[in-house]
Amino acid sequence: MNRIDNQNELALARPPQQTSVPVEMIRAKRNSGAAFSLACDASGLDDKEIYLALEIDAGYFSNIKKSKATLQGDLVRDFCRVVGNTIYPEWLAYQVGCTLVMLRSEAERRADDAERRARDAEEKLLFLTKIMQGKVTP
Repeated sequence: MNRIDNQNELALARPPQQTSVPVEMIRAKRNSGAAFSLACDASGLDDKEIYLALEIDAGYFSNIKKSKATLQGDLVRDFCRVVGNTIYPEWLAYQVGCTLVMLRSEAERRADDAERRARDAEEKLLFLTKIMQGKVTP
């Protein structure tokens, strides 16, 4: 079987578990490796699934978990997306006396979605009403 050059492999990835971790548990971690490990564990993903998605070396990933290395700043967003949580940056923020703030809350996102669905339903109802009144042909 011949391999075609530049052929992308099929990306098979499990979604992370959506687990809520109390902020006190995050802040209680003694070092960055422990916070990083908690974020990985909370995801329910295997280490290999995480470091492959981030395209980092297994040894380097292991060193991050042992606090012998740190995750590059430009990979933090990707890491949070892969593991499905913000445990690691929350721990980092706490180290300098801060906390993370969501720019758009889940409640705001849900409200926007509900408004969009209501608008769509009103448009459909108006269209169906016009059809029934004979003002528009289907």
